[in-house]
Amino acid sequence: MIYVTDTHPLVFWASKRSQRLGKRARRIFREAERGKHSIIVPVAVLEETARLVERRVIRLPVAFRQWAEELARSANFQVQPYTIEILLESLGLTVIRDPADRVIVATARHLRFPLITTDDLILDGNWVQTVWE
Repeated sequence: MIYVTDTHPLVFWASKRSQRLGKRARRIFREAERGKHSIIVPVAVLEETARLVERRVIRLPVAFRQWAEELARSANFQVQPYTIEILLESLGLTVIRDPADRVIVATARHLRFPLITTDDLILDGNWVQTVWE
């Protein structure tokens, strides 16, 4: 199966805090590492992660650049660029005030894959299928 990830699940996984993930989300990441699933990483997720590292809110096991490059080369994680189609999809999501969240939801909608998130606004909005617990 293919999933799209929000920022916080990927950060929890990458920073070795997988216990903060919901059970289903944790299983999806674990199985993705074994090749059973693919996880799409919107470039907006990488941008948010870079800012969190820069502000020292989170720590990754290696430098951000190395981590991002390794992620991009991974067979089970795919970086999704911000395309015109995703931009157009995001135009209908104006109730989501955070531009990165809007792009992340638009990416999942455009690709028609479930979004791994626990963001209450996204869950309550019902714009896309979500997974967590």
